[in-house]
Amino acid sequence: MSVLQRKELDDSPLADIHAIASELGIEGYRGLRRGDLVAAIVKVQGGDDDAPGEQPGTEVEEKPRRARSRRKPKAKESKAEEPEADAPKAEAVADEPEQPSGDDDGIDDADRETATGILDVQPNGSGFLRRDDAPDVYVSPAQIRRCELRAGDEISGPVRPPRRNERYPSLIRVEQINGKDAEPLEQRTHFDDMTPVHPTERLASPGSLDGLPFGKGSRVAVAGPPGAGATRLLREVVAALTKKKSDVTVAVVLAGVRPEEVTEWAREAGVSVSGGSFDESADDRAQAAQLAVERAKRVAERGGDAIVVIDSLETIDPNLARTLFGAGRNLEEGGSLTVFAAVGETAAHLRVASTRIVLEGGGSEPQVAADRSGTQRADLLG
Repeated sequence: MSVLQRKELDDSPLADIHAIASELGIEGYRGLRRGDLVAAIVKVQGGDDDAPGEQPGTEVEEKPRRARSRRKPKAKESKAEEPEADAPKAEAVADEPEQPSGDDDGIDDADRETATGILDVQPNGSGFLRRDDAPDVYVSPAQIRRCELRAGDEISGPVRPPRRNERYPSLIRVEQINGKDAEPLEQRTHFDDMTPVHPTERLASPGSLDGLPFGKGSRVAVAGPPGAGATRLLREVVAALTKKKSDVTVAVVLAGVRPEEVTEWAREAGVSVSGGSFDESADDRAQAAQLAVERAKRVAERGGDAIVVIDSLETIDPNLARTLFGAGRNLEEGGSLTVFAAVGETAAHLRVASTRIVLEGGGSEPQVAADRSGTQRADLLG
């Protein structure tokens, strides 16, 4: 367990503090006031009990933004300037009566719901498990630090129902991370520390792209004017990828497409689809793309192969779009992240793409301009 500072403990729900005290072997911790318990934890860890720290509840947590799923409607969110309502409230300060801990609500572990979802980390250090067909689950900053969690991790664990003034259920403890037991902590490689190399394993593609190979770890840019058929071509690519049974993980992010195209994607893709149409929040679309790419990074870190299809990058902030597209790479240590994205008529993405697919406008079917399209180091893909 990493050493937690007093401020981190002060900002944590009481259930987390109890869990930490239990792990440290502090006797009678349930009978201690919150302030005394925090001081005891700091002392056992060898820290300075007099270290400065704000009392819990002095900061207002930034409201969480939801990466929209096409399988359920988005709940309305409060304005940023309204009082905090999205996350569980901070526990009572030290001189107030102790509140019941998360696992003292009279429910046996065997009867608790176990939640599994993808972790979306918030700017303030807390997080939410995003689940397609169930409410999000709040994850405290202490749990994220203690288990060294990263955005995009698949997390499982028991939850407790929301208390008064809480909007979301809360995760009591982390039991599994990416399908493995959370304890002991696994030594994990960081995506950015791994070595990118040219793709060498070709991926399945529709017949129209036979002359433009792309592989695991490619950055594929589909460019062309409006009406050139980029969205249709992307759906053909996803169909080809999913038709061939493999262990490649495919996710689709919709960032500013037409509402009718959202429906087509949801009905035809057969894979995870997030994001939304052009009339929805740009922040929500950007967040959906970020979370999908972070999830793919976690797959690649563990030696797996992930593909993120984005329709389209031209509706996302240019700096973020560059980061998302640049995440595509084949890793020498194992694993890959392929980014396949429509880019409109933006030339910047074509310059850094490993495969360029330029479409001619005006046709009823997507028409590839062969003289302006190509694959870098196509010889390595066979």
